[in-house]
This record gives sequence, C-alpha cells and structure tokens, in this order.
Amino acid sequence: MPTTAMEFVPVGNIGNSNDAADSNGLSFGKVDYYYNISKYETTYGQYAEFLNAVASSDPHGLFNPGMQEDLLLNGINRTGADGSYSYTVAGATSLNTTTGLNQNPEGSENKPVTYVNYLDAIRFANWMHNGKGTGSTETGAYLITTAALVGATRWNNIITYKATGDLNISVGDQAQASGLTGSGFDTRSTIRSITKKDGFTYFTVENRNSNGIANGSGTVTVLPSTHASGARYWIPTENEWYKAAYFKPTDATDATNTSGVYYDWATQNDTTPSNILISPTTPNKANTRTDTGFTKSPLSSIALGQLPDPLVGPNMLTEVGVFSGSASPYGTFDQDGNVTEWNESIYDPTAAFGDYNGSVNGTRSKRGASFYNPDPGSTHRDDGLMPNDAGYAAGFRLASASTLTPNSNPTPVTPTNSFASSTLSSVGASCNCCEFDTDAGQIYSGVLTSSNEIWPTVSTAYGTIQLTLNKARTEAVYLLNIIGLDFGKWFDGTPRTADPGDDVSGMHFHASPNYTVGDAHIGLINPNQDSDLNITYDPANEMWTLTGKWTDSDPSIVSLTNSLDEIYAGYLYTNIHTERVALGEIRAQFTRSGSTTSNATIPGSTHDHEDGSSSSHEDSSIADSYCHHINPDEIYQSSSLYQENGTDFMIDLSSVSLISTNVQASRSASYNTDVFFYRVVNAQGSVVDQLTGSWIKPGESGYAAAVQASKVSNITLSRQDNVSASESFTLQSDGYMLGLVATVANTGNTFYSFTAANEDGYNHFKYLSANKVGFEDVFGGGDRDHNDLIIDLSFAA
Repeated sequence: MPTTAMEFVPVGNIGNSNDAADSNGLSFGKVDYYYNISKYETTYGQYAEFLNAVASSDPHGLFNPGMQEDLLLNGINRTGADGSYSYTVAGATSLNTTTGLNQNPEGSENKPVTYVNYLDAIRFANWMHNGKGTGSTETGAYLITTAALVGATRWNNIITYKATGDLNISVGDQAQASGLTGSGFDTRSTIRSITKKDGFTYFTVENRNSNGIANGSGTVTVLPSTHASGARYWIPTENEWYKAAYFKPTDATDATNTSGVYYDWATQNDTTPSNILISPTTPNKANTRTDTGFTKSPLSSIALGQLPDPLVGPNMLTEVGVFSGSASPYGTFDQDGNVTEWNESIYDPTAAFGDYNGSVNGTRSKRGASFYNPDPGSTHRDDGLMPNDAGYAAGFRLASASTLTPNSNPTPVTPTNSFASSTLSSVGASCNCCEFDTDAGQIYSGVLTSSNEIWPTVSTAYGTIQLTLNKARTEAVYLLNIIGLDFGKWFDGTPRTADPGDDVSGMHFHASPNYTVGDAHIGLINPNQDSDLNITYDPANEMWTLTGKWTDSDPSIVSLTNSLDEIYAGYLYTNIHTERVALGEIRAQFTRSGSTTSNATIPGSTHDHEDGSSSSHEDSSIADSYCHHINPDEIYQSSSLYQENGTDFMIDLSSVSLISTNVQASRSASYNTDVFFYRVVNAQGSVVDQLTGSWIKPGESGYAAAVQASKVSNITLSRQDNVSASESFTLQSDGYMLGLVATVANTGNTFYSFTAANEDGYNHFKYLSANKVGFEDVFGGGDRDHNDLIIDLSFAA
C-alpha cells in the first residue's frame, strides 16, 4: 500500500463496448485508447504532502476543517497561522477506557482523503502534472482562471456576466460564479458565448430563474470541461473510471481483446460484498454499509450504544487496499467502498444532481459506493448525496498517460440539452397560490432537528415540516419553517449570517425509515425540481419559510405517484444539507398527523418580484375562495384529546401554520397574571433546546429556559383583577403544538399547561369548552375552579 508514492495500473482492451444502459438510457464504460489509473484512492498521506508543499497560506481552501474535526473521517491536523500553516497526518489512537472506543487505531496515513471538492482534486492533479514540490496548482492539466465579477443580468433564461480583464476562457468551460447580490446569480454552468470589450470579458450561461439584475461584486472561477491535451495526470472521465472498475475482458492477458463482461461491483462480483474486516484477503469484500451495519461500526457496536458520532468517532474509513482479495479486473482497489470518487465528466441534464441553482451542467459526476451507501457505482451516478462545496465523503484517484498508443485521451463530449425557455419558475419568484383541496386529504408533519440525522450532530437549527396530500393524491403541498440556517444564497444571493457554515447547500425529500439513509425522490435546492418552490424570509423572527407543490409534472427523480407508498409508510423525510454538515444538518420524517376537514391555502400573502412588482394571495380570487373561518372545535377537539381528567392541556395547531387569532382574557381573582404561548413538539410538552437541538421534557433540567426561548411571537396576555380585554394578532405555530405558561406576579409562581413541569404536580390550565381555557392561580390548585383567568380564543385561516 502507498505512503506518499502513487501506483498506477494499465487499462487496455481499447474499443470495448459500453455497459447496458441505466434507467435514464445512458451507458458507460467504452474507452478507445490506452490509459493508466491509480491503483488506490488518493490518501491522507499524499494529500498532506500536497498541502505542506502549496498551502502554507491557503487562499483556495484546499484544507477543509472537516479533515481534522470530523472524527468519523478525520485524517489531517493543521497547526500554525496563515502564511506558516503546517499539516500532519492523524496518527494511531489507543483505546479510550471511558468510552470503550478506539477512534482511529490504524491512523490515517493510508486512508483515503475526503472533504475534497472537485476544484481541490484538479488542483492536486495540476500539482502532480507540474512535478509536485512548488509546482503550480492553477495550470497544467487544467487551466483554472479566477477573476472579479462587476455585474450580471438575466433575460429570457440567459445570464450575462461581466468580468474584469481579458480572460483566457472558452465556450464549454464550466464557470462558477458567486458573491453577486440577487436571486439565482450564484451559478455553476457551462459557458455558452464569450465577448470581450473595453477590458472586460462578457460570458453567458443558461439559467432558468426570472429576469433580473445583480448588484455588488463577486468572483468567477472558470475551469475547463476536460483536461488538456498532453496532461500527465488528470481526474478520470466517467467512462475511464467505470471501465477500470467493472469491465472484465474475456482474455485479460491480451490488451487488444475488446470482448468482455461488466460486473455490478468493483470487486469482480455481482453479489453485494461482505464488509467484515476479519480475513480481509477473502474475495468480494468492501467498506460499504450492509445488513450487518457499517464496516467500522457494526450493528453489534450500535447495540451497545456506540453510535457513530462526528464528535466521538470511530473513524469509518479503512486503509486503501486492505481488502486485498477484492481487486477490480484491472487491479484497482476500493472503487466501491470507503469514499465516493470524483469523475471529470460534467453531469448531463438527466442526472439527479446535474442542476445547480437553476443552471444545467452544474457539477461533476461521482461514482462508487461509500462507507455509508449500500449501492454500487455501477447503478448510481452518485451516492445519493449531492456534490457539495465541502466534498463530504468524496475523494478521488488519478488517471495518467499511457506509453502505449493510441493514448490521445480524446475530449469527452459534455452532454447538453437543446436550449429553450424553461417552464420552471424561479426560486423566490413564484406567484402560484399553491391552493390545494384538503377535503379528506392527508397531513404529514414532523420536527427538523439535528438529533434526527443518522449520525446526530450538535446544531441549534430546527424547524417544522408539513406535507398535505389532496384527496386525489395528485398534489403534495409542503410547508417548511426553519430557524438557524441560512437560505440567503438561494433566496436573493445574499447570506444573512457571517458564518458560511450555516449556508444551506441542498435540500431534498428522500425515502427511507427513520435513522436510515434513502435515495432522494425530489430536489428542492441543489437541484430545484419543483416549479412551485417559493422561499420567504421573516427577519424579525429570523425564520425561513419554504412552500411548494409537488406533482407528477415536476421533473423529480421519483414521481409523486411512485412515491405514495413511501409517504403512506412514513418513509418520506426531509434532509437539509449545509456547508458545515454536508451529509445533512437537520432532518425530519413526514409522519401522518391526521386528515384535514377543510380547505386552506399556503400562507405567504404578498410576494415581491425582482422587477419591483408584487402580488398578493389574499387579493386573488383563488385565495378568496379558500380562505375561511376555522371552527374552533377543529382545533379544540384535537387538543382536548390530550387532556384527561384535568391533566395536560395544549393547543393542537399542527395541521395549520399561520392563523389569525382573537384572544379575550378576563380575570376575577386577587393576583395579577401574565400568560403567553410557547411551542411544543409533541403532546407531552417537550420543547427544543436551542443550544443543542435536543428535546427537553417537562420537569427536566433546562425546561423553563427552553420555554422562554420558544415563545410564539412574544405575545403576552397581562391581566389584572376584574379586567377583561381582547387582543387580535397573527399566530405563527410553525406546525407545532402550543403550550401555555402563566406567571402570577404577586407570588412569583410559574405554572405550565403540562403537569410534570409544575412544582406542585398540578395542572393549572383546563379545557373548559370549544373556545375556553380556564386557569387556577394558587399553588397546589387552591379551590380548583379554574376561573381565576378565562382565556377565550377564536381562529381564522
């Protein structure tokens, strides 16, 4: 196995046929020239050598903090300050007697590097091409051009960018633009045309967002679609990678033989490989997830409470080539297993993640099963996790020039689609009312937290999700409210926080049972496959709201019709990826929460457009026909089910998200009382701890502080003796249930509508009738007549 030297194996049998077509009608594997490919994935040891050579100052971000901090994948430690950075490989660890875990017993020298994005990989290839050492990372196999952007306009699905300087770029190159202010101007796409004038370079890309003008300044990085002629090392094309992994020539001793077969797995097998580390020389083994669990975290360990955790470990990677009996037909190792690997080929528009913020040809392909994915690279163009800036669980290997001929390494054709004005609406610019018929429909909801991820992550972000199927099951209308993440990049191009780690890098609906990983069924962000997606931001509450309507007409990965069984089973879930947690920072299952008995509209009222105009849902005839008064019994009948014999009481608003509320509160008692609403995540009164994202139950430490942080709209109902008054306001439930809490000013006692939270063990709130709540203000219950404060509520959609 390697330390820092690279080994390559030859790939011949030129002119072989492609493998059978996949579900999209695409086929891969045919290569008409000789080439070499690295025997092993690029290792942490090799990448540390690269960093120490070129990244004492790291303007390109070649080092990702996840390489050091994520103890599931760590491999490199960085020390020093900018200009004098130093990099060392993570060494072997010993048994922690407290946790019973040995986080990384092998060390990371010969484990595959991860947390590398495609730009990192081609810069490594340039460095290799230029002889390592102080060799350039910006020229060689790939000419990387970086320039300042001073403006951009979008008209009829074409963005024209204005960059400073006379840029050495070509039509077909891939441009990555960022930093400009305006929705949909952060793009990655292939260049369609180039014009140079007065010291500026104007170039265009396709983008289906609405017409608009970008402000401010930004940066563009342009990289060629393929490696240069004469490159010594490069990232393998998709066909090169695929052939080396799965094609077995009929006569392996004859490099001119073109006949052969394709295997499903890169272990010369069509059967799912074992992942047990015992007897690693046994054929057909790989570091993938199987029904026995993960290679480095089997179900037997999980049963003992040793869950894989990025803060604890264990390191989930195996040393490259450790399964020495499981080489591919050409002698490579781990093309399936360990990490998924970047390919040079640009995604075509049919690929699940080929879209980036409204632009096609947005990213590069990945292939190969990873340590957490049970599917081989022969069946998936990626591992179900969209390519991201962090490069989570993504690594690479290199191809190199052969001494045999032909070895011209012809330029791969970048798949394109014929340009036409897209019918898809822009993110943040849709004015569809998203009206839906919920008569006898089904509502599915859930709470987004980091604790729902397959590997729990400490995050303060949280939110709610709701999906409503109409009676005909032809529309799924969704509503998400999220706090603690930043959607600014996809909303108007302007982040709302200074921390790039909380930037959302993707959001999708997947299908799999809770605490398991499943394939994406529809992309909402990176890619956006719903033409009705609308994003709004409430700066007062720092809350993002996303609404839309999924139908079979959307270009989703799996159609709504074909997703219904997973929805009924409770398998559909939302996963939101960020730059700091690429696998997913918060997640929630869509759990059946009831049937609707009335029609409603997705809230959102007025939408602003980039041209300065606006439209209002409330002013539309459609919205008028659906907005109606909600019978309080619809809420209170559900609420009262949770209260038995005067015990816990809450208001169940999980089936609605935004309602007009009128509250009349009257008091006839000796004590003054303040009452407010707060969000709870279940009928037991649990609240979200905004520091950890975990749930705190009534009576547990920290509950009172978490309740204060969960106030709804800071609404407080203060009442003095013999005073009756009413207030009207909009109540944002965010799909939560609501609890009540009262503080009696004269005694200082605080009482909650959940018995376990009260020191006296008595519930001071009681459901009296369809629209009345009674409160008892004396510790221990006093006369228990619950008439010291009467709260009368009415609701309207």
